Amino acid sequence: MRNHRGEVSFPGGKRDPTDKTVLDTALREMEEEVFISRDKVEVLGECAPLPNKGCTMKVHPFVGFLKDPIEDLKAIRFNEDEVQKVFTVPLQDLMNPEKRSMVQFRNSKFLYPVWKVEEENITIWGLTAFILDGVLRRISKEGPAQAIEIPKGTKVERYRPPKPSA
Repeated sequence: MRNHRGEVSFPGGKRDPTDKTVLDTALREMEEEVFISRDKVEVLGECAPLPNKGCTMKVHPFVGFLKDPIEDLKAIRFNEDEVQKVFTVPLQDLMNPEKRSMVQFRNSKFLYPVWKVEEENITIWGLTAFILDGVLRRISKEGPAQAIEIPKGTKVERYRPPKPSA
């Protein structure tokens, strides 16, 4: 949290010498940050690795779901040295093009997805939003992939997700 104070992120971090795979790293970091045991998670797969903001390392995102639902989000314990808050966003809100905007950061030639979560008074942006957008593109033909609107005259490159294999 020291390097990304105030930013929304998924659990994660650097690989330790004890981690045999990048999946081991992801699961260990989840256990350390939000105290969810790896045996309570069904890993669905790995997303394509992405560079971090400074292009100094690759981030290996994984997608999974909790085998047992969390009845009371307030009951979730977390490492307060690394996590300020735990929250959820309904999938229907993430899939709603009206809840997502595409913005250009600084002098970038790209547009990036951003979600404003008004109920939590937070913004999902940066690498977290990029990972989330990629996952949503993969699971829906009518979600964010079709919602991208680039203003006329804007010189930007449009991100195109890889075509699903048959």
